[in-house]
Amino acid sequence: MKILYLTVEAPLDPAAVATGNQVRAQGLTEALEQAGHAVIGVRPHDAESTEPPTTSVYRTRDELAALINKHEPGAIVVGYWSLLSHLPSTSAPVILDYTAPRILELMFQESREIAERTAELIAALRRADHFLVGNQRQADLLLSQLLQAGFDCRTHVPISIVPISARHLSEQSSRSATSVTVANAGMDWPWRNAQAYRHIIESVAQKNSALFFREFTGNYPGKLPDSENTLLSYGNLKGALKECDIGLELGEQNTEREFSHSFRSIEYLECGLPIIINSWIPLASDIAKFNAGWVIDSPTELEKVLNEVLADPSALDGKREGVTKLVSTALNYRCTSKPLLEYLENPQRPNRIAVQTTGVTSSEAPALKEFQEQPSSAKTSTLKVFLGAVFKSLFFKRRPESTPDILMVTRSDLFPADHGAAVKIIRTAEALSRQGRDVWLTTDNRREYYQFLDGQMITHRFPLLVRFFCLPRVLAFARLLLKGYPVSNHFLYLPVTDTSYIVRTVWLAGKKPVGAYQAEFPAYVRPCRFARSLFGGKVLLVQHNVEYERIKNQVRDLTEKNYSTLKNLEVAMCHLADNIVAVSDNDRNKMIEDGIPAEKIHTIPHGVDLHAFRSTEPLNIHARYGLPAGDKVLVYHGTYSYPPNLESMEVIAREILPRLQDRGLKISVLAIGSKPPDFPLHAKIHFVGSVDNLAEVIPSADLAVVPLQDGGGTRMKILDYFAAGVPVISTEKGIEGIPVTNGREAIIEDDMNSICDAIESLLQNNEKAEEIRQAANNFVNELGWDAVVRRYLPLLQ
Repeated sequence: MKILYLTVEAPLDPAAVATGNQVRAQGLTEALEQAGHAVIGVRPHDAESTEPPTTSVYRTRDELAALINKHEPGAIVVGYWSLLSHLPSTSAPVILDYTAPRILELMFQESREIAERTAELIAALRRADHFLVGNQRQADLLLSQLLQAGFDCRTHVPISIVPISARHLSEQSSRSATSVTVANAGMDWPWRNAQAYRHIIESVAQKNSALFFREFTGNYPGKLPDSENTLLSYGNLKGALKECDIGLELGEQNTEREFSHSFRSIEYLECGLPIIINSWIPLASDIAKFNAGWVIDSPTELEKVLNEVLADPSALDGKREGVTKLVSTALNYRCTSKPLLEYLENPQRPNRIAVQTTGVTSSEAPALKEFQEQPSSAKTSTLKVFLGAVFKSLFFKRRPESTPDILMVTRSDLFPADHGAAVKIIRTAEALSRQGRDVWLTTDNRREYYQFLDGQMITHRFPLLVRFFCLPRVLAFARLLLKGYPVSNHFLYLPVTDTSYIVRTVWLAGKKPVGAYQAEFPAYVRPCRFARSLFGGKVLLVQHNVEYERIKNQVRDLTEKNYSTLKNLEVAMCHLADNIVAVSDNDRNKMIEDGIPAEKIHTIPHGVDLHAFRSTEPLNIHARYGLPAGDKVLVYHGTYSYPPNLESMEVIAREILPRLQDRGLKISVLAIGSKPPDFPLHAKIHFVGSVDNLAEVIPSADLAVVPLQDGGGTRMKILDYFAAGVPVISTEKGIEGIPVTNGREAIIEDDMNSICDAIESLLQNNEKAEEIRQAANNFVNELGWDAVVRRYLPLLQ
């Protein structure tokens, strides 16, 4: 029989990172071909691909219909449910491969869309005649959905269980008899939270050097590997797994996991690896039956298994034999594809019961113009109608441009750039403008906006008409407070009630060839989305912190209701953005935990002005700031109205300086930054205010001490000290989000006596201080602003 196989992606390529859909399609194709069927693969055209269209790619339903008419298949296999909406009417029976129940995954990503997506799914299922699932639990789940779709399941259920299976058993590499290597491979999906198990492995590895832990994970399916993940090409992954001893299929217990049949487990088994698997995963019963690994319920049991294997690595031999037996006799496509092959021998269309259709089409189908949902006819906001009609007709005239501009929308306290957020925003704008993209920036300033051209900033004035369309600031501020937003952080949320942000953003987007909007902080997504709805483009949200968590920790009188307000807004804005930049993996993981799709969040660290620190002549800070000539100088910089920075200085005054003085050390602390406290903290702490050029001041200090106890994001000050060649001593919190090794790039201590020991040691041991200085300097070599913002560009395309 000739079979048309409709898939989302190109065929499996060993030289590229593979997705589960590609591996599944390859496995089923090989099984069908081995049974004597001719398989023709087709897929929708990817609008973003540079690949020229081929005879196996279609762009419209008519083109797909032409392919079906040309090949006259005896059956059509559809690899992803949303593709069913592409199918024209056909006499060939349609088989849907539904081994990854998308509705369960949505609970961890777009939970608010479950009802809508379920309606789409039910409508799509009506186009299929037979269904493949991975296990009995998935069959039970699908049965209820088929009943809703109008299938008559009284005497026959059109479902076949065809598990994700091994294509073959690879020849195993020779393994060490004295060490054990544990592998964790596959995507870091939000429904697979394995952090507790990672901690156990790292703990055991610290105690026993014979244990090695290798991760081949990431967060962006179908793309080539980059510096954000450790995914390998499919061919290289196979080679790497063959050099390991055990595969991990572990995570928290949840509904998705209880129905899942994971691709990663099959990859382990194909490479001969026994698996440590949670008992609630359906595959666990086969692992136990064939003695092909270990079935556990908790991280504590993982520690026990690892220690037993380390004590006697030869115990792996029996497990490997179990893997061989499982793959060769049960879990391979030659065996598991039999229900599909039996159906194809006499394909029948199931009976259906008439039901009222919903008229819903899938929003998950690839972006083919013909299939896209038409704009809603529901009422639009008065403001949008007004701006769309008046602004467009009066003064929108976008300049044509081959390289679209970038419009940044953010808070107003950028000048002087004497705090971390301001430095990051201004340096990002400057660096982006050096990449061949003009950058425009608008803030709460209702009179002026800014243009960045080749790294230089130019100030422009808004026309009077734009300034006129503004809600009075006092009214916008009052409305914001009434909604429960904290006074201390009101500047982060002004666009919630101040419509003038929308006016300014829309005016700039209408006048300039803007193709991308960069919202610095979540609430600023609102005006960006509004402009995008009129002119198109992408919205990138840059998260300086997970703000609702930071504010919860710092605003002591924040009520649960107000916390919910902040969290709901931030999560909603994250969902509305096309892409999100997190400055640390900690922030990224928190957003994923709270339901933001992992694939939209990209960890891109802060940058540092390497050129300034490496080309500027340092000042004599003793003379400049009147410090005692014989004193060693500890440096710290930040904005002291920010509570964690002020608390750090209080720790230095109360805990660190007295201890150092008791040891006979002569120390002065140079505290750089705006808004110092009104009262002296210690005679040896010198608050000197903001400085025009940090690169003139910081390198002259002897050490940087960062005893932060609170805060979020990552610490730009740490990168500044690294670039300046000043050894750093910090608490864990102070260097959070920066992946350094204690004792190499910095000294990390939380105990105050230990911090003082480290200060005394580095001041007396120039050789050790120089080692740390060099390692830290090497660490920031690739973190110049230009290098960092190049990672933004793909997200702004």
